[in-house]
Amino acid sequence: MTINLEQDKLPDNLYFLNFNYTKTFEDYFRICKKHIPSSFNYIHGNLTSEYGHPIFGFGDEFDKKYLEFEDEKNNELFKHIKSFEYLKSKNFYELTRFIEANDFQVYIYGHSCGISDRTMLNQIFEHENCKSIKIFFYQINLLSHYFTDKTYEISRHFKDKTMLRKKIGAVRVV
Repeated sequence: MTINLEQDKLPDNLYFLNFNYTKTFEDYFRICKKHIPSSFNYIHGNLTSEYGHPIFGFGDEFDKKYLEFEDEKNNELFKHIKSFEYLKSKNFYELTRFIEANDFQVYIYGHSCGISDRTMLNQIFEHENCKSIKIFFYQINLLSHYFTDKTYEISRHFKDKTMLRKKIGAVRVV
């Protein structure tokens, strides 16, 4: 895998994958959109259901317990599995279209990167079009601790650990 991205080149467009159910980020979105063509996706819906009904639940189909659910043949166990909820709106389909269309970089602002979204984050992070992952945070004095903890969380989404080391990029303070 060759990563060939210019350090300070502005992207051609921005795609915000919002995991929050509120419109908090939309003020930032409006500012970005003035400078770079931008779109957004409330991947888990939002509180008003304007962008899909809220999706809560388990999103780690790599977990051993999930495999046990499949063996149980009890459909009730799947009622709170995010992947089945994604099929009820266009949000996940739009995300898939985006990641398959062109090369992209992932910028992480405020997401825990915990395993509750492991299946989806694996699809994004290990996709051949994902060229790098940059972690953003606010306080410089938390650099070492925050960066280390976040890389531990992100590593859980990679099956290919060599790819992980190639993609984790420089830390940026905002």
